[in-house]
Amino acid sequence: MLTDRQKLILAAIIRDYVRSGKAVGSKRLLSELDLAVSTATIRNEMASLEEDGLLQKEHTSSGRVPSQMGYRYYVDELLREPGLDQEIQSALNHVFERNFQQIDDLIDRMVHEMANLTGFTVFALKPEVLDVRLSGFRLVPLNNNQVMAIIVNSDGQVTSQSFQLPTRTSLDDLSSMVRYINETLVNQPVREILMTLSGDLPLKMERMIRTPMAFLQLFGDVLARSIRDLVFTGGRLNLLDFSDDKKLLDIKQLYQLLENPVAMRKIITNANEGVMIQIGDENSLSLLAPYSLVSATYRVPQLGMGALAILGPTNMPYGEIITIVDTFRQALAQKIFAYYH
Repeated sequence: MLTDRQKLILAAIIRDYVRSGKAVGSKRLLSELDLAVSTATIRNEMASLEEDGLLQKEHTSSGRVPSQMGYRYYVDELLREPGLDQEIQSALNHVFERNFQQIDDLIDRMVHEMANLTGFTVFALKPEVLDVRLSGFRLVPLNNNQVMAIIVNSDGQVTSQSFQLPTRTSLDDLSSMVRYINETLVNQPVREILMTLSGDLPLKMERMIRTPMAFLQLFGDVLARSIRDLVFTGGRLNLLDFSDDKKLLDIKQLYQLLENPVAMRKIITNANEGVMIQIGDENSLSLLAPYSLVSATYRVPQLGMGALAILGPTNMPYGEIITIVDTFRQALAQKIFAYYH
C-alpha cells in the first residue's frame, strides 16, 4: 500500500520520464513537487518504490525510471485522463468534417491523422458487414486489349482489377456473361455468390452462355477481394522512432503482423466496451513485448464490431492516448452508422 507521498512521487517520475525519456533524480523531483522534505527523504521514498518493483535504476544514472509494474499501477490507480484539448479537437474536425466517398477512405484518413497527432503507430479494423450484396458488375475497355472489371457492393465498396483479354476474345464475347451476372446475381449476398461460384454456378452458366471459365474465376477473385478484411495502418515508420535499432528483424516481422487482419482481430478485439491497455509483456505476442498497446472496440448497430489501437513505447502519455482512442472510436462508429443509414 503506497503512501500519498509515494503516489505523488511515482506519478511525477512517470510524467517526467514520458516527457524527457531520461532517468529522474531526487533533486529534480524535489524542485518539481515543491515538497517540504529533504532530497534524502525523496531518495528513501524512491528506494522504497524500487523495492516494491515500481521503479528501477538505470546503469548510467543514479536516477530512476518506471518499471512495467510501475506503469501498470499508475494506469490503474493514479491516472487522470485529460480533457479534450484543442489539438485533439482540431484533428478530430480535420477527419470527420470532410466529405468522403467510402468508409475505407474515412478510416484511412483517420489512422494517418491519429499517427501524426501522437507520433505512434495507429491501426484500425472496420466492422465486418456480414450482409454485403452485389450491386453491379461491369467491364471497361482500356487499351492494348486490356479490360478493367469493376464490382460495386451494397456497402459502397468499389473493387476493380485490370486484365488482358485472352487471344481471339473480345469484349463483346463477354457481354453475355456480364448481362447474366447483373440480371441474376445482383442484390444477392456476396458470400452466397462466392459459394455458388465454387459449386454448380459455372456449369449452369456454361450451359446457358459461352463463357470462358478463366474469366469467371477472375470475377470470383475480384468479388472475394471486395469483402476482404483490411488493416488500416498509419505511422508505420513511427515504429523506428521508438524501437531498438538492434531489433530491425523484429520490426520487419511486426510490419507483417500489422498487415494481417486475422491476427490483428485476435490481438485487439478482446477489449470490451472500454479502452484496454496492455503494457510490455502483458501483450499476448512476444513481438509486442517492447511496446504498449492501447486499444478499443467500437460497435455499429446492425453491422458489427470494429477496432482501433495505438502502438507506442511503454513511456507513452497514457492519459492522452486513452482520450484519443476513446474519442476517435466513438466518432468513427457514429460516422459509419450514419453512412449506412
